[in-house]
Amino acid sequence: MPRWFLALLVCLLPAAGRADVTCAEMQAALHVPPPVGAVSEDPEGPLGCSRQALEMFALNTVAEAEAAPVTDLSQLHGAWLGDLVLPYLLGITVPGQEVLSFAPGDDPDTVRVTQYWMRALTLPHSPLWSDEGQYVGVAAEATLERDGDGRFKVADFGESLRYGTLRFEDPRSYDLMVKAQLNHFELPFSLGRSADVLVLDGALRDPTTRDPRAYKRTYTRIAPEAAELALATVLSFELSQARYMDCLAHQITEGHGPLFDALGEGGLPSLERFVRRTIGDGIRRDRLARDLRAAKDKARRDALKAEMKETMDAFVVRIKDPAYRDFVTRFAQGTDGLCPDYF
Repeated sequence: MPRWFLALLVCLLPAAGRADVTCAEMQAALHVPPPVGAVSEDPEGPLGCSRQALEMFALNTVAEAEAAPVTDLSQLHGAWLGDLVLPYLLGITVPGQEVLSFAPGDDPDTVRVTQYWMRALTLPHSPLWSDEGQYVGVAAEATLERDGDGRFKVADFGESLRYGTLRFEDPRSYDLMVKAQLNHFELPFSLGRSADVLVLDGALRDPTTRDPRAYKRTYTRIAPEAAELALATVLSFELSQARYMDCLAHQITEGHGPLFDALGEGGLPSLERFVRRTIGDGIRRDRLARDLRAAKDKARRDALKAEMKETMDAFVVRIKDPAYRDFVTRFAQGTDGLCPDYF
């Protein structure tokens, strides 16, 4: 998203009604630094932030100015959560966030990247979760190598760039727009780092003219499992992705915060077991229901009905378990205090 458009956007938007949360509290929850040479607070501004502070929710310009080129590929290894949250915080788009996961490549001086679009919504026609409660919303996968001037590009040998086939959003027009914004790897790009912030400087081709348009994105390092676990928590407890996803991912990465107070002694393992089972069971029930509606053969229908009954019986036993009920009650009671209510 062009910076001039964001600047225009935040200037035109009126102040949004929200709870009594300061811009500084939002910055802390979402790991967004204050702007250099400007104040963050503006009670009359959208979300209570100044224009300069709001722009930091789209691009970390502090890290952009300080970033040094990545020369050691091991500096990339791990997971990075996209900093572009402003459009959905302002209600312009539905919540969704990019994650880049880097791992060593098969050949020297290469790195493997998997790009995810994190979306809590499970679309009936293209589920973003597996029967095991694993997130499968892959946007693209590629092996990257550096060219002569230090920029990164898709490696010329072996497996080429692969795009995911899942549909992330409804309607299809919005799905295509999101995927166009994620198209980082078609042209060479540079990667820089400033501490735990990654800066991508690349170009997107115009869909009509094919002319490249320069753009930048920033990402904050998170624990490898943090984004998926945060998203699964949002989905399992029917929480607001805009309010909780990014905030919980940073708490999981740091290992402390209101989330851990709500979990108690069970910690993250108890949460992970719960959310994976909850999502996996839901996916299986939805799949069985779809298969049952589509089945014409009586024997096939009878087999599906038996499997559905077995699944539902197991679900009833599970939700009646005192330990299950205690966990759900305790966690649900603490959800309102997990992250600031900035809406």
